[in-house]
Amino acid sequence: MNLTYKAVQDVLRKAGIVMSKKGEVHRINFFSGLEDTAYYTTDLQDVLDKGLAMSKGRPRSSGFARSAEERRMATRAHLANLPQLVRLVVNREGGIAD
Repeated sequence: MNLTYKAVQDVLRKAGIVMSKKGEVHRINFFSGLEDTAYYTTDLQDVLDKGLAMSKGRPRSSGFARSAEERRMATRAHLANLPQLVRLVVNREGGIAD
């Protein structure tokens, strides 16, 4: 993989890690993570390695910590378990038609 800022950012985003840059310093953290969990470095390879390690070490208790794909899968599973909706048609006399 070509180590560019954008490529590393895309990989980490899919893993649930947000990345930003100010000057030469890169900052990574969990989505919705507090400052005490942030990690700073100037080395892009270090950002990638540490970010992937962070993504594997944090329990996923919050919906914000899950990746977009995990949220989609959870939504699909929830919708699959809902009972089928029954469409009722009301006739002119106020009765329900099948």
